[in-house]
Amino acid sequence: MVRKRAERLLGDAVAAEDVAQDTFVRYLRFRRRDQSARDLAALLYRIATNLSLDRLRRRSRKRALLERYTPPPPCNPSPLDDRIALRQALAVTGRREAEIAAYYYVDGMQQDEIARLLGMQRRTVGRRLERFRRRASRFLHGEPRGQS
Repeated sequence: MVRKRAERLLGDAVAAEDVAQDTFVRYLRFRRRDQSARDLAALLYRIATNLSLDRLRRRSRKRALLERYTPPPPCNPSPLDDRIALRQALAVTGRREAEIAAYYYVDGMQQDEIARLLGMQRRTVGRRLERFRRRASRFLHGEPRGQS
C-alpha cells in the first residue's frame, strides 16, 4: 500500500521503494503504541504522501536550472503530459495544499472523505483545492508566483 501510494505520486518505481523504506523508518521513530490497525494504515498513507510530495519538491528544485533550457510543452497534451504537469504543480505547492490535491486528483477521493481524513471541514478542503487549481494554472502557464 505504501509503495503503491508513493509510485502513484512520483511516477517512479525506484523512488517509490525509497519512499516506502523512509515511511517505515519515520513511523518507527514516532510511533504510538496505542494505535489501532485502521489508524496505522491511515498514518502510513499520510507519511508516504508527505514524503512523496517532499521528494517531488526536491526534484523540482534540482531541475529548476535545466528547465530554463527546455523547449515549450506540446500544444495538445497527452494524459502522460497531464500527469507530469500535476506532479510539477504539486512540487511547487505548500505541503497541506499539495496533500489535499494529491488525495483529490491522484486518488480520486471526494472532498468530504479528505476532510474526514485530515480532520478539517469540507468547505476548507474545497477552498484549498480551488487555490491549488489557480496556482497550478498560473505555474503551468508560466506566470510568476506573485501574480493573481
